[in-house]
Amino acid sequence: MRSYLATCAPPDATGWAHRLAARLPLELLDEAIRAAGCQDKRRRLLPARAVMVFVLGCCLFAGEGYTEVARKMAAQLERAAGRPRWRLPGAPALTQARARLGAGPFEVLFGQLASPLATAASPGASAFGRTVLLLAADGTMLDVPASRENIAAFGPPPSGRSQGGYPQVRLVTLAACGTRALAGAASGPRKGRGSSEQALAVQIARQGRLGRGMLVTADRNFSGYKVITAFTATGADVLIRVKSSARLPVVRALPDGSYLSVLADPQASRRRTVRNGQRRRRGSRLPPDTAPVAGTAVRVIEAVITARPAGGQPSATRYRLITTLTDPGTAPASQIAALYAQRWEAETGYRELKTFLRGPGRVLRSHHPDGVRQEIYALLCAHQLIQATRASAAATAGHDPDRISYTVTLRAIRRHLTRTHPHHTPRAAISEILTQLLPPTRRQRSYPRATSTARRRTLRTNHTGHITYTITITPPPTPP
Repeated sequence: MRSYLATCAPPDATGWAHRLAARLPLELLDEAIRAAGCQDKRRRLLPARAVMVFVLGCCLFAGEGYTEVARKMAAQLERAAGRPRWRLPGAPALTQARARLGAGPFEVLFGQLASPLATAASPGASAFGRTVLLLAADGTMLDVPASRENIAAFGPPPSGRSQGGYPQVRLVTLAACGTRALAGAASGPRKGRGSSEQALAVQIARQGRLGRGMLVTADRNFSGYKVITAFTATGADVLIRVKSSARLPVVRALPDGSYLSVLADPQASRRRTVRNGQRRRRGSRLPPDTAPVAGTAVRVIEAVITARPAGGQPSATRYRLITTLTDPGTAPASQIAALYAQRWEAETGYRELKTFLRGPGRVLRSHHPDGVRQEIYALLCAHQLIQATRASAAATAGHDPDRISYTVTLRAIRRHLTRTHPHHTPRAAISEILTQLLPPTRRQRSYPRATSTARRRTLRTNHTGHITYTITITPPPTPP
């Protein structure tokens, strides 16, 4: 299917959150329909704009059936249809309308909505004296129904059997730290050529959402040369954890304990290896080529972060980070090491999208690949509208977006969209959200990664309480 994301210009963050707060932007729906070429050819009970409103309603009320969603969204559907004495359609008509519309308009709509919804001056969204806007890249999986069409498009369930599991779609997003709004996204099958997290991250980098003054954080899975060069080619900087086995020679040690190095181009390294092997086979008297290969200049920070929970045993973890911020004067090593924790904003955003919006463990509705893509981008659009409402509420009262609860915002939007009173404006929803703020300083707690259900249950009931961290920078070894 044609990709529309790269054709959408990134919106200006200034005022964008206020424009989207607690409302369905019908003018943007019309633009998305025109851009995707899905205009109605005749007058229908369910025009394309009303179908988009309905699908967004299915994401906001993920636990309800088609008929119940249509009843809850009746006022919005009537407004979108633009017809007097509009009557509620049945489930078969709604199903056919979804299939007729396709995924294109929602992909365009997400391209219109995608934005950090923050600037470097926004609270909690920046670093180094509010000169750098922080973003986090990460991936997740979404379960889809095990229909023949979905299995053919997205592959069999992870177990490899047609029973006992669901096919999965891989989703990679770029989220802004602070607002947790999405600045880009790409999806694909769980397996197959071009469907890895690294390949999807490169697609996001080519969507034109990144630029100078942005810093992308990510875990070790995104430390490949192609991903890093794709991000840096946009003008953005990166802060990524790398494996301890990565070859990063010390070019120059820096006074803050970090050092400059080069992330080698693997193709250039491979060519040099082949060239040296050919020399040996020919019996050449020339020595092996040991000159530095082409690559990307990076700065390496090796640190040990010790977590000390109240009443528990301390634990130390070694981190090896690379960044393209090479000046230790403006970005000290200790601040870089502390900043890496901001990448967990992407994990928090996935919890909000998959647990609170979609519902825990819930499988997507669609039994056809095009419907799955439509549902995924509609889910991202609904998530972005919620984050825009959070950002607007925070900006209205001058709060950090972290103080605005996602669940409170979601419930307020649901109530707002199901009411028919003409005086119930988005301002009323924002006022409702601001009456239930989160604490200004939330205690730091440790949530170790657990792979088993029993381990997760134990961790939920045994929080470690207040926790403090100590960062120790490890300088590079002195060469002989």
